[in-house]
Amino acid sequence: MKLKSEKLQKEFEEVGAIKIPNFLNKDALLQIKQIYSEMGLTKLGGIYTNVKDQGSEYNVKVDQLLRSLFSNSIEEHFENYQLGGGAFLIKGTGESSHSSLHQDWNVVDETNYKSAAIFCPIQDVNEENGCLKILQGSHKWFQNIRSFHCPSPFLNFDQVKRGMVSLPAKAGDAIVFRHNVFHGSKPNLTDSNRIAASVSVASKKAQYIHYMKNEDVFQIIKADNLFFNEKVSKLYEGGKINFEVVNKIPFEENLILTLSELQERYKKEYPASIFARAKQLFK
Repeated sequence: MKLKSEKLQKEFEEVGAIKIPNFLNKDALLQIKQIYSEMGLTKLGGIYTNVKDQGSEYNVKVDQLLRSLFSNSIEEHFENYQLGGGAFLIKGTGESSHSSLHQDWNVVDETNYKSAAIFCPIQDVNEENGCLKILQGSHKWFQNIRSFHCPSPFLNFDQVKRGMVSLPAKAGDAIVFRHNVFHGSKPNLTDSNRIAASVSVASKKAQYIHYMKNEDVFQIIKADNLFFNEKVSKLYEGGKINFEVVNKIPFEENLILTLSELQERYKKEYPASIFARAKQLFK
């Protein structure tokens, strides 16, 4: 998976995220708004995605529409890629709508392949309604496993003084970010949900996967569109799912990232300024 623009590719590798203006046109945004309205959502208090609890029929409908609407622009900007699933990413309103800095689940074997989310808001996003923020370069820090049963640690914004990049965007712009870059957003302080659509993209030869911890091994399971459109909601309900195991690896503690390890690495990568260190000494 690679961007055709050398400039964007360099930024993507260094920062972990890029913005592509005018990724979706007005007609595409209108179609997305129409299918979003079918959920009949009112004001939400937190972060929500349709794959969490909507039925498989609706999730498949959303997935197919988003992939069809995104496909031409993805082809224009990427090479050596494959499309993954599409879903809504919705930020509710109020203080509980914040999303501390975290990594998304692995969807490919990141030791060999790359993957990213293509996040397109259907209204303008800014500091007021919670634009995306990423911790620059953090996709290079770890080779850790994140999944439903092994979630990413969350780093609070008040612990981050340096290295943060804010990514405000216009409706239809795309923010492309690596699944393993630490990202999040501050609260939506408006009175309307912040609605965005997302499609994943990955290296062309990669198998889409999910890691299921089973005692002393990680079962690497096939995670096709059916997994996200139907089976993820069952996991959130506490149910069991059927899955196809494609490989297994031994469980090792160093594959699971802890908050303390993240905090230490952050301090190493972004040491406090001389002024801040002096201030600490004289407290």
